[in-house]
Amino acid sequence: MPQQPGDEVHKTDWKPPAPAAVPQLRAAMARQMRSPWEVRHTTGALAMGRGSIIPNAPTPEAAAQVLCEQEYQRLRAAELYFVSAEMTTLAVAAGESLPDFRLEPPDVPSPAGFIVFAEPIGSYINTDGGFTARVPIVAVCWGPCDLPAFPRGGVWFTYYAPTDFAGLERMLATQAGRPARSAERARLRQIRGPLTWDNEAAIGYGSQAKAHYKPGDSHTGDPDSFAPWAQTLRAAWLLMNQPNIAEAEDLHGTRASARRDQRDGLPTGPVRLLHLRPATRAPGAPDDDHAARQYTCRWMVKGHWRQQWYPSRKVHRPIWINPHIKGPDGKPLKTGETVHIWDR
Repeated sequence: MPQQPGDEVHKTDWKPPAPAAVPQLRAAMARQMRSPWEVRHTTGALAMGRGSIIPNAPTPEAAAQVLCEQEYQRLRAAELYFVSAEMTTLAVAAGESLPDFRLEPPDVPSPAGFIVFAEPIGSYINTDGGFTARVPIVAVCWGPCDLPAFPRGGVWFTYYAPTDFAGLERMLATQAGRPARSAERARLRQIRGPLTWDNEAAIGYGSQAKAHYKPGDSHTGDPDSFAPWAQTLRAAWLLMNQPNIAEAEDLHGTRASARRDQRDGLPTGPVRLLHLRPATRAPGAPDDDHAARQYTCRWMVKGHWRQQWYPSRKVHRPIWINPHIKGPDGKPLKTGETVHIWDR
């Protein structure tokens, strides 16, 4: 589970859906983007100067309508992904140490996608409404982006948090001076989706945007123009292409869910479940060609990125090397930095 700070504040609960239920979650969010409430809420946020990327429109309401309709189209076109808890942990750690590389179209697994994580990939402290709460980021929708700043195009990211119904009920009770009534609680769940659009970002193809993070910044780092959550997503994309690291399984929904998606104009493709592949190398087995060496101990190699050349694309791309123990079985495990090697 990704490391999260132990703040003594309210934390929004995240109960991830079963992987096979991701289509229903996507359908709920697609409907939400076309709801009058979502447009009004987005209009209010834009009117207060909130929003990372604001369309060029004559009024906040017009800009909100553009944003919600664009997000609906991204969700409608999205291929679906679910990332297991262990894989999420790896993606967060790998993302915080991801080396710089220029994103290109082949690095994106599908033109549009909706990815749900079993654990939060990041979080931040929110103080809106007079309450202090930690908000987790648990899902991302992406799609093509043609901002003027990106002459070659790029990728738009929408970050989602679980809707904090408990916090909304508390806020409603404070405003009314009494506990929220059952009809009011039901109304909240009727007008709000299971996820809340938290913020957005974009990366241009060929961009030289750089970001360097340290462990924990996904939950405690200072906000900037290139949040560590984007690094986690890019790390997950890279890990998807490493069959020795990630294992993918396509989950197909029920006939009833397929009919429902067809009725709503949504695709009926599978959910791609991503999880860690079990290690296949025996502990202590050699993993290089230095058979002539004799080692006096075993030692831990930290997880790290290594640049690999892809001749077909003529580019270097990071590949992840999982943490592992090197050295022969039966030798003592050395925890310091000095390793002694005997060469024959």
